[in-house]
Amino acid sequence: MLAAFAAGTDADVDESAESESRPAASASGLGASRGVGASRSSRAKAGVAANADAAANAGADQAALTAASALTELFAHGREYLSYDRFATIGDAASFFTKVVGVSFEGRQSIVAGLRGDEPVELVRRPDNAHDPLAIEVRFGALQLGYLRREIAKRLSPKIDAGERYVANVSGVTGGRNGKNVGVNLSVRRLSASSSRPARATNARVEVVDDAIRRALIGDRVIREAQARVLERVAGGASTLAIMGTGRGKSFCFQLPAAERALADGGKTLVFYPLRALANDQHDVLVRKLAPLGVRVLRANGAIDGEERANLDAALETGDWDVILSTPEFAEYHLDAFTRPCNRPSLVVVDEAHHVFDSSHRPAYRALGELIDGLDAAQVLALTATAGDATFAHLRRALRIDRWVIDPTVRENLHVVDARGTADRLRYMRDALRSDEKAIVYCNSRSEATSVAEKLRAEYGEVVAFYHAGVPSSLRTQLEDLFRTGGVRVMVATSAFGEGIDLPDVRHVFLYHLNFSFTEFNQQAGRAGRDGFDARIHLLYGEGDRRINDYIIAKSAPTIGKLREIYRGLKGLAGPDGLRMTHEDIARTLDYDLVEGRTISVALRIFEDAGLVVTGFDDDGRFARFLEPAGKVDLTQTARFAEGEAERESFERFCSLALSADAETLEAVINRPIYPDGVALER
Repeated sequence: MLAAFAAGTDADVDESAESESRPAASASGLGASRGVGASRSSRAKAGVAANADAAANAGADQAALTAASALTELFAHGREYLSYDRFATIGDAASFFTKVVGVSFEGRQSIVAGLRGDEPVELVRRPDNAHDPLAIEVRFGALQLGYLRREIAKRLSPKIDAGERYVANVSGVTGGRNGKNVGVNLSVRRLSASSSRPARATNARVEVVDDAIRRALIGDRVIREAQARVLERVAGGASTLAIMGTGRGKSFCFQLPAAERALADGGKTLVFYPLRALANDQHDVLVRKLAPLGVRVLRANGAIDGEERANLDAALETGDWDVILSTPEFAEYHLDAFTRPCNRPSLVVVDEAHHVFDSSHRPAYRALGELIDGLDAAQVLALTATAGDATFAHLRRALRIDRWVIDPTVRENLHVVDARGTADRLRYMRDALRSDEKAIVYCNSRSEATSVAEKLRAEYGEVVAFYHAGVPSSLRTQLEDLFRTGGVRVMVATSAFGEGIDLPDVRHVFLYHLNFSFTEFNQQAGRAGRDGFDARIHLLYGEGDRRINDYIIAKSAPTIGKLREIYRGLKGLAGPDGLRMTHEDIARTLDYDLVEGRTISVALRIFEDAGLVVTGFDDDGRFARFLEPAGKVDLTQTARFAEGEAERESFERFCSLALSADAETLEAVINRPIYPDGVALER
């Protein structure tokens, strides 16, 4: 029972100590019977054994201290990690773009106006700054240009103080016309990240790079036969379709060649996802695993804004990117940027490729084949677990597929346990778990993951942890290692604990809340039992979760009616200089139903894409200014709105099955691929 968890670690230590004491006693008796010479030999051997034991115990003690420290830090800062901070991991990034603030003060305009692109500038820590002891000054020789924005300095300063080094160059000079102030954009690079980027000069070096990439992505795990056959076709330049069930490693089939091409000759990979949430999860994983090698990974969807959107725009302007994870809608609505010669991809990946057929009612998917043709991509790789006769034929036509690989593996060891509608979910989990079994509990929000983990930890101690995108990257890596080695046995997580987490011995997956899509459902359930032994997927969600998810979607994907209401409200709040309020303050002031700070952020992005407003930052902070529309404005023709509608529609389709289908049907959805009849398994 789960009650044994609290004693699990201590019991393991006691058992180990007992087993180690037996050989010592036996050696002592043996030495006494053989006389002085044997006794010396025995004592010598015993001494070596004692030293080895002492070293092993010291290592175990250090590991235990490290684990305890990581978990103490995790739960001590649990509430702090709940708040969204888009700069939280910027200090770990290999590179990023930002603006210099304060350039309009103290006569600096004349200085910055004379700067040219790619000029090197210096980042100088200013702990003596009276206004901000974490300040980082931007200097050009002896001249002060301004500062890094406070939110970025907060993350970089502790790393600089600890010895990290960052270098910066001017990436662009903006404004200066029609009375506007001159602005300076910077490209910032972390030296420790860039210096680890392997050289590309020789074939031998490329082979080393390839092995380093494989280890970064999957560690020491063996590449599966089906994966190897897909990689072989991609390496040969063929446009390929891979049909592989959940948990069989589809993502690795594009991650490896994407990184290899980027590091070998600068080849670019553009990856399409049906939902931005899926792209976001993959982005987080690839940045953590590949950025230290020097691979530049960006995401492109309507949810990004501010600094991240500026980074993307700058990269698409110059071609300074290696992998972009996008929705079809975003690429379609920004086709001019993607079709610049500097952005030509050597590989286009269509993940969850069945959407090209199943979601043909989405205009961007209906035209995806034509969009890819317009990108002049050398090659396409389509990945899916679901491609029956009609889907298979459509994908071959639409994406010009030459070759395919079908992995027919059925994961018979996975068993769905139907506990939908369970009133006391925590009690259910306690009854279902055993002390020596690993489990993942999936929740649909950071706050729920933290809360459930705290409740379990209060009873069972340091075998429980939580994991979500708000936890610092370095700590997440520690948590993954602890879960892999058994120091943590129950991980309560959001979908962030997913892509790239390929552990063999997870015996239980609890779907504590209702998922938002089939893909998320399959991915989370498929993390159980990858070693081939029996594993269970426990469905704990119920009808009430549907209402919660509808509420979440309504706030992140406002309807046309809600957008019109927000637009009227914003115009009413605007002054002569536009709006200068935080999104949270705007939401509180308007006090509309289903509107919070992130809803205002989404709405402003949609309005900006539609040409109704312009947003940005200046020396006085964030602003939003209204523009006169040139004619009738159709908000549905913006990437952000279309992506939101796709999420809403995907959730409705998922609910129709997830809440009503029996366990046997849902088990079949999880444990096997769907592929066409009468077609060879590979070509």
